[in-house]
Amino acid sequence: MNKQSLPKSKRKKRIDLLIRLSIVMVIAIAIFIFAIKPMVNKDAYFNVNYDTFDNLGNVIGDNNYNIAVIGDGLDGISAAIGAARVGAKTVLICPEKGLGDEIRKNYNVNWANDITPNGINVSADIFKEIRHNAEEGYNIEKFIEAIKKMVSDEKNITVLYEAKLTNAVYENGNVLSADFKVGQEYKTIKAERFIDATTDGELLKKCNVPYSTGYGDIGKESLYPPVTLSFIVSGVDYAALEETINKQGVYINRILESYKTSDKNISIAGLNISDQGDSRVIVQSVTVKNVNLSDAKELEEAYLKASKECTNLYEFLKLNFEEFKNSSDMKIANEFYKPSAYHFKGIYSLTLTDVLIGKRFSDRISAASRPVTLTLEDGNGYILCNPKTFYIPLRSLIPVGLNNVLMTGDKASYSPLVQMAVNSNSSLSGMGFSAGVVAAYSISKNMGISQIGEEQNMDVQLEIERTLRKLGVYMSDVKEEFTSLTDNWSFPYIEKLNNLGLLSAGITNDFRLEKDTKSEDLAYIILNGVPRVSESVYNYDFDVKVRQYITSEPLTKELFAKILLDLNGHGDLNSNYYQEACKQGLIDETLQQKLKSKDVLQFPEVYYAAAQYIEKKTGKTIR
Repeated sequence: MNKQSLPKSKRKKRIDLLIRLSIVMVIAIAIFIFAIKPMVNKDAYFNVNYDTFDNLGNVIGDNNYNIAVIGDGLDGISAAIGAARVGAKTVLICPEKGLGDEIRKNYNVNWANDITPNGINVSADIFKEIRHNAEEGYNIEKFIEAIKKMVSDEKNITVLYEAKLTNAVYENGNVLSADFKVGQEYKTIKAERFIDATTDGELLKKCNVPYSTGYGDIGKESLYPPVTLSFIVSGVDYAALEETINKQGVYINRILESYKTSDKNISIAGLNISDQGDSRVIVQSVTVKNVNLSDAKELEEAYLKASKECTNLYEFLKLNFEEFKNSSDMKIANEFYKPSAYHFKGIYSLTLTDVLIGKRFSDRISAASRPVTLTLEDGNGYILCNPKTFYIPLRSLIPVGLNNVLMTGDKASYSPLVQMAVNSNSSLSGMGFSAGVVAAYSISKNMGISQIGEEQNMDVQLEIERTLRKLGVYMSDVKEEFTSLTDNWSFPYIEKLNNLGLLSAGITNDFRLEKDTKSEDLAYIILNGVPRVSESVYNYDFDVKVRQYITSEPLTKELFAKILLDLNGHGDLNSNYYQEACKQGLIDETLQQKLKSKDVLQFPEVYYAAAQYIEKKTGKTIR
């Protein structure tokens, strides 16, 4: 029988009460300092006194600078602000008449923070500051005004407007100067460091930095990510429209499904609406695929088709949605919202697997979190992976062959598969800001930028990370656990196939490791993988032979062996496929051991076998 506990003395009760009150007070103070106070006084939160670096700002001459930033996208603007705030004499070279004109031309409303699947905001403070100054909404004009004011407030920034790059002088890996046509005049800009923040790498091209286009790195040079054309209309009750979308989403989708586009390469990506104030909204829904983004003529033709589609869609919305019936003044954006057509080669190329597992580079300078998607020629889209936090290494921003140049934006050295995941305004601003700070740091320490990225300079990289943390760049100390994936025996082969965009990790990033497979699972990987590694090996006969196995039949050991025998020219057997395939070495010892106690293959065995077959068929090693 349990003894009853003795009643506490009054003294003990008072002590317990004091302890509890103390804990509550500590929690309350912490919440006030770290949550409530910044929310109440955000202006003070962003009004940070930056420590300037040594040896900066002493450049003499009107056209001589510490840092020249070419391009006025959000990455370029953020780079200039970052460099200026740590003391660098900076020039921001803008091809348009005013800052923000690029945003206004394509109606860029991609102003959401980068939020991980578990709800953590990984956006850098520079992006949060821009959002705060623009009143946290999606109003383009407010963002443009916020950007203009932030740049004008920096005494170390000079802005050149209507400046077009005409030439660059470089030798021994260093850009010495760049020539610009500024209005009707010509100017030569000299700088210790250059940052190419242009969409298509204008400075990088002048310096002959190698590049690929589209998805060329995975054997699909003619494939590019889709582009979007938006339009703005007046006279729309946004609050009522938002309520309708929230309450009748299924009904709205059914109505939109009844709309038929005029071209097979054009689709409607839902009813994506952004409030612009004064009863004006931007509709960002017309998506165009299979456009060669490096071909100006093809882009122009696609724009004309998409413009007509915008007009048709607007008329459809007026007929079918009460909130649009009295709208007017429809205006189509002057250009597509689109990614870069180019991928320039850097010291390191960020891979899809790096993004998937959130690889923690010693030279990481920025963070992002967006699903990685791929849209193929047929218009089918796939989620390749859904990373929590992934990092961008400095080496991916350092172009090969250049010591004093950084490149920003989605044209930098990443696998084309991750391009869209690094193309958010949040990611661009954080990346650009860090690039500006690092460029200034390299001048202060008298180090070449490429030297900072070298493995033996990890102490320098650590100092840069500490500096960036202080300046509000997100650098989590929490390492995401992927051991269930990376410790799996098949992971090296998953990595090979994944970096070719052949696998879909799914929302949970688990690659279905414990699931049984079907014949089609192996067939699709092989059918798509061979031409991505070597187009010359792929032919009609091979295509026909593989496609016969695109079935939902369980992939038993016997069927698996039959497929391998058939694809290797031994399809005339009637039985004992598995035994014969083992005898011929088509199923090696590793696979035989894994299949000892199995009747049906699971995905690890399929990944292993597919990677082995593709390498043997093409004679090339998948990296």
